[in-house]
Amino acid sequence: MHDVPGSGANQTFSHGDVGRANQEALRLRALGDLRGALALLDAASEQSPPLAEIFSNRGFIAAELGERELARSSYARAVELDPYLLAARLGYGAELYAVGDLEGSRSQYRLALGIDEENIVAHLAMYELEQQLGNRAKALAHQKRALAVQQLFSSIAPKERRRILALCAPGDWFANTPLEYLVDRETTTLHKLYLTTPDRLAALRLPEYDALFNAIGESSENVEMLLLAELIAKMLGRPILNDPLRVLETNRVRCARLAARIADCHAPETLERSREELNNEAIHRPTIVRPVDSHAGKGARRVGTTAELQGYLGETTGERFFLTPWIDYASPDGFFRKYRLVAVDGEIFPYHLAISSNWMVHYYSSEMKAEQWMRDDERAFLENWRGIFPPAAASALERLVESLGLEYVGFDCSIDREGRLLLFEADPAIIVHLTDDRELFAYKYQHVPKIFRAFERLIDRQHARPA
Repeated sequence: MHDVPGSGANQTFSHGDVGRANQEALRLRALGDLRGALALLDAASEQSPPLAEIFSNRGFIAAELGERELARSSYARAVELDPYLLAARLGYGAELYAVGDLEGSRSQYRLALGIDEENIVAHLAMYELEQQLGNRAKALAHQKRALAVQQLFSSIAPKERRRILALCAPGDWFANTPLEYLVDRETTTLHKLYLTTPDRLAALRLPEYDALFNAIGESSENVEMLLLAELIAKMLGRPILNDPLRVLETNRVRCARLAARIADCHAPETLERSREELNNEAIHRPTIVRPVDSHAGKGARRVGTTAELQGYLGETTGERFFLTPWIDYASPDGFFRKYRLVAVDGEIFPYHLAISSNWMVHYYSSEMKAEQWMRDDERAFLENWRGIFPPAAASALERLVESLGLEYVGFDCSIDREGRLLLFEADPAIIVHLTDDRELFAYKYQHVPKIFRAFERLIDRQHARPA
């Protein structure tokens, strides 16, 4: 048997050598020579009979090199050769997901779970997919299966400068602060600990970390988890960012009451009602009704009469709802503007401005991509939000940040017709990311990273503080 050379160019192999070529390719990958590894696997893939492992590993390395089409075709060939090759099923599912083929991806992950019903990677992938496909209950069932096996998930930074231990709650995308978007993956190690039961947590060996962060957001489903996070922080004897008890105060009802005590902050009173109570509720003015724990406007509707409320209840699931007076916050030009800002360690940063002809404004369903003037308005807001907000509204937001006392919290708000801050929501689990079209939204790439850098400074200051 001859040695397998490092270069795969123009190389031929006997059948026994194909397996050795596979191992050599993996060795080259470990040394950082991805191109050499791929060349070796290309040569080995031409041998007869073909080996599924060769094509699976070629798919893996091609994906690392960004050669998506080659990765997909390699994985497809691998599962054709060996339908029970788990690594190929997982890789193929990931590649189909990357090109937006959600149904194809889901099919591969289902087949992977047929091979290994406890596979964490497949369950977590299905958790993501089922949410995107609108199947929340199925998504949470997959997450539950994954968390039954593992509660601590670590993303290790290759050039580590800081380490975060984030306390998380089981739940959908809105349950926790999406920290993975806030930190530089090259320099920040992120450990995510999902809280399940105290006895299981006690058996875990925690990794070393510099900052403890409560990523659990406010919701009725998360109350128990927030109280558990508070207990864990005390047991660890470390200061915790975004104190769980303070997060509880961002509940729509309590936050509206807190904000109403701040001068120049218009926070319409929010009431929580059961379905039974709403069946006897009389509506005399335009009111927004939404299910408790709903997000992104899902299930929210403006009703103006008792009959409209009853019609809404007949079409909507859920047992508890928020009621909030509807405020006409249209600007003088007739368009509605919803501002999103984020406070990091007390400093306020603008994140985005959504403009719409519809009062229920959502950034990605608005006309921001189509209208240059809207993007010009957003650019001006990101460049100098204090120049856009009336001084009274800016001061009200500063006082609200101080009153909440959270190290990281986002706000959706507007300006009412009296120039006051009109608060829609304060959310410590608000999402901040930078995935917009670089050409259309070039200005975002100048300003949004300021939020990321501020968050990293927050973590670094926590690191420097004595435990």
